[in-house]
Amino acid sequence: MLYTGTYDLAIDPKNRLSIPAGIRSDMDAEKDGSRFYLVPGKRRGTLSFYADKYFERYAEQYHCSLQEGEEKEDFEAVFYSMATVLDIDRQGRVVLPQRALDHVGLGKRVTMSGARDHLVLWNREDYASFMERNWSRYPDLLRQAQLRTEIAKGNGDH
Repeated sequence: MLYTGTYDLAIDPKNRLSIPAGIRSDMDAEKDGSRFYLVPGKRRGTLSFYADKYFERYAEQYHCSLQEGEEKEDFEAVFYSMATVLDIDRQGRVVLPQRALDHVGLGKRVTMSGARDHLVLWNREDYASFMERNWSRYPDLLRQAQLRTEIAKGNGDH
């Protein structure tokens, strides 16, 4: 599934978060699964949501890419101890573990953003700051991505 869009959401007093209806309706239970794994995000202060069937493949990529040793053990100790299966209830909500919220300091006003193969949960103000800093760079980032795509295809004779 391709995750896109930005959604301003709120975490309720019971740590429940509503997954946007469009995301839920686009999930294919056969292909994507019907639950999410919540893991520490790639950026500080964020959490990432991965469809459960995708998560196993994602986890295997990290397992294979790190060399044996203390760094791999540290990564796995943090990553897998924080990974949590989130069931979606009948109202389309998930319950976020307090431990995960405490580690990243999200607060109750959050933004969920699509990130191609996963969703990212940000503190709303942090997301706004991130976009403010990076929006002006977007044309350059897009050109770099297009150039890398052309090079990967063998057409990058620039």
